[in-house]
Amino acid sequence: MITLAFGVIAIDNAVAGEEVQQKVRTVYSIFKAEAAKVGDVPGHVVGVAEGSGLNFPEKDEPAAYSVQFMFDYVNGSGLHSGYCMTTWKDGSTTVVKVEGTTMATQGGKISLFEGTYTYVKGTGRYAGINGGGSYTGKRVTPLAAGAFCYSDATETYTLP
Repeated sequence: MITLAFGVIAIDNAVAGEEVQQKVRTVYSIFKAEAAKVGDVPGHVVGVAEGSGLNFPEKDEPAAYSVQFMFDYVNGSGLHSGYCMTTWKDGSTTVVKVEGTTMATQGGKISLFEGTYTYVKGTGRYAGINGGGSYTGKRVTPLAAGAFCYSDATETYTLP
C-alpha cells in the first residue's frame, strides 16, 4: 500500500524588504496517484501524485493550492519531493519546492509527514520572493483518488 501527502504555501501582503513569519494551514485532496513496484524488496514502490485544495495563511486571504510530487516508499514510508503552487484571486502565484519524509501508521490507512520547502518563484505581488519553511501533516484516509490531507507550516520570507 502506498501512503503519501503533504502541502504548504501561503503568503501575506508583505512590505518590500520586510521579513514575514507566519503559520499556514493547508487542506487538500489527492486526485491522482500512480505507483510502480521496484522489485528489490517487498512493498517498495515509486510514483507520482497530484492534489488540490486551499491554503489558509494567518496573515492573508485563503488561496487555491495545487501539488505535484514524487515518492519513493517501502510499505508506505519513505521520501517525497515535489512542487506546490498557490494562486491568489488577483492572479499572483508562488511556487515552492518541497522535500520530506512520510511515515505510514495504522497499517497504511493514515500517513504522517514532515519536511521543508523553499520558494522558487513568485509572480505578480510575489515576484522575487525569497524564503521557505517547514511543515508537518497527515493523510487521514487511505491513498486513492479523493484521499484527504492537511498540513501545518511555519515559514519566513521576504520580498524585494
